[in-house]
Amino acid sequence: MTERQHGDTESRLAGFEARLQDGFDWANAHGREIVIAIAAFLLVGGAAAGIWEWRTRDAAEGEAELARIEARFTQGMGSATGELFIAEPANAEQAKKARETALAELDAFIAAQGSSDAAKVAGLRAAEIQLDLGPLDAASKRVEALTAMFDPEDARLAVALRLQGYILEQMGNPLGAAEVYEAGAHIVAYPPRALLWIAAGDCLARANAPARAINAYRQALSSSPEVAEQEGIILRIGILQAGLDAASPPATVSGSDK
Repeated sequence: MTERQHGDTESRLAGFEARLQDGFDWANAHGREIVIAIAAFLLVGGAAAGIWEWRTRDAAEGEAELARIEARFTQGMGSATGELFIAEPANAEQAKKARETALAELDAFIAAQGSSDAAKVAGLRAAEIQLDLGPLDAASKRVEALTAMFDPEDARLAVALRLQGYILEQMGNPLGAAEVYEAGAHIVAYPPRALLWIAAGDCLARANAPARAINAYRQALSSSPEVAEQEGIILRIGILQAGLDAASPPATVSGSDK
């Protein structure tokens, strides 16, 4: 254990005391400036506190308005307010009208909110509704714009990428969808990312890329064994691996092994 050098400590204390005394001397000579500086600091601090309170209140109001839009959409679809699953009504025209109304309200909300977090959440909801409403290219453009708004590790980016991957699937591009799903699955902050690995694996399997599909399924197993087990991932891996083994040429036997 290194011994503390008293000479060094005493030198540092002496220097600190000298700087402290210099500070007192400066304060005595500049009392008026200090009072002005303190007043300015308190003013800025008060303004900052006011801005923080305003932003907090504004965020709460934004969330409340989003909840009202969602409630009106749920009712328009013929479901009870607060239900997690909104059933598709038998009347297709009713569903179309409810989605168009909700989309218009969300777009107006986004325009009013600018780049706030509430606007980003509204953008994700609008993209979901746009996807159900169609056309796919309009939904794709909306989601692409959304992906540029989030930080790389933001869980909401994974939600946007999940939507983008689904759109690419519907457009008949399973390989592109798989790559997007994999990008979302790498965002650790997104809790159900195992589902993105599974979606990537499914797309790769359909695209005749079994080795890559197996790797994606194994990533799902690693990130959430429980979810992977529920989705029967071990069985899927086994089926794909059996296909790979059957397609592999038999190993040649050398003369020395005969």
